[in-house]
Amino acid sequence: MGKYIPRNTLHRTIHSKLHDTPVPNGADCRRAFEELCRREALGLIDVENDTIEQRIAFLNEMWKDSHCEATLAMLNWQAEIVSKFYEEPR
Repeated sequence: MGKYIPRNTLHRTIHSKLHDTPVPNGADCRRAFEELCRREALGLIDVENDTIEQRIAFLNEMWKDSHCEATLAMLNWQAEIVSKFYEEPR
């Protein structure tokens, strides 16, 4: 799931605003992992070229019905930070 993001700007901003993101239970994490592997095998996920926004959207999709509201809230907040970062002129 890891993606390179600019460490001294975006990475730092995310960590300055988000702390202690709750992790879904093991069964929900396993289901997301298995779906990630399935989509990668089918070519639906590109580990090299997918964006951080696509990764966050995937996790939101996987956990939207699993009662992980706090995790989803943090993922959505992270998506908002990422979106604003890439909208700003460099």
